[in-house]
Amino acid sequence: MRRARARARRRSRQRRGPGAEQGRLAVMVGASDAAFDMVREPFSWFSDLVVHAGPVGAGTRMKLARNLLHFVSFTAAAEAQRLAEAAGLDITALGKVVRHTDAISGGAGAIMLRDTTAPIPPDDFWFPILDHVRALGEKDLSLALGLGARLGVDLPLAARALGDLGPGLGVGRGENARQEEPA
Repeated sequence: MRRARARARRRSRQRRGPGAEQGRLAVMVGASDAAFDMVREPFSWFSDLVVHAGPVGAGTRMKLARNLLHFVSFTAAAEAQRLAEAAGLDITALGKVVRHTDAISGGAGAIMLRDTTAPIPPDDFWFPILDHVRALGEKDLSLALGLGARLGVDLPLAARALGDLGPGLGVGRGENARQEEPA
């Protein structure tokens, strides 16, 4: 069994990088309950998170949703670097700050706690928390867009995020986002 586990990690590492060898991958499985029960243990040899996403195909759909967040975040990071560089900032230092604060805050995944994307009623437990996140986000996005305008840096993701953050969190647009709406 130990040899099989080592072989699985080596093969997975060749395909997926060092996270597999460390046993740190997240594996999203689309399968029947019986099939999932059969693969859970061998998949755990190279993964510390094995999720039964649902029926056949659900694992791929979950991976696509996860990677959407991943690569849109990369695009946002590139946009932030362009703004920082135009503002005369050290973008490698910015990268250190982002990695440090993401390790503390959990990054974008930190707000993925609800079981629905529907709007949140004002008396819901999550409303004041996510409304506060929206207010901070809209303030900072508005300030970043203002800086970008002054420096001649186009920030299309920031503009989109300003309008979509509140509704995406389920709490609606705040004052800063409403001020930016076209008349």
